[in-house]
Amino acid sequence: MILYVTRHGETEFNAQGRYAGSTDVPLNEKGFAQAKELALRLKGMRFDAIACSPMLRARQTADIVCAALDMPYVIYENFYERNMGVYEGLSREEVQELYPEMWNRKCTMKPDDAPDGGETLRQVCDRVDRGMERLRRDFEGKTILLICHGFVARAMNRYCKGLSFEEMANFTLGNCEVVEYELED
Repeated sequence: MILYVTRHGETEFNAQGRYAGSTDVPLNEKGFAQAKELALRLKGMRFDAIACSPMLRARQTADIVCAALDMPYVIYENFYERNMGVYEGLSREEVQELYPEMWNRKCTMKPDDAPDGGETLRQVCDRVDRGMERLRRDFEGKTILLICHGFVARAMNRYCKGLSFEEMANFTLGNCEVVEYELED
């Protein structure tokens, strides 16, 4: 399988440096423009299928890309963004002020810790891994585009490269950036 992973276009939360997580925020004006540019970059490529997170910002990006490629997309529930619990909607500065104990213990970076009400790294990676196993079964030997989120892309990179939880933190995918993986069937 050849897998192309891209992150949705920019949202206001992205622009303001806020944790969006499972909050279903839409693309902003720049995000729509980024999605249109992404569609132009992908136009000459051939995909057997396009998979997408169920979240609005990913679906809005997929709508634009799929219209340009004249293809539908399939929703994969496992690829929704990490639930950041009480951090959602807050900037890093606000989190430090409101939740200093959680911030100081770096709960978002530890495999089995999370902001109150949020998902741990391990929970998200397990969910994404299950989604990847399904994607690989559904599209064995095919070329797939996945439209997802920043943390999901990080978990995908971990899965595809066999990285540890510590190593996965070094990967960041910007809005509408694309990365390619070749996975053995």
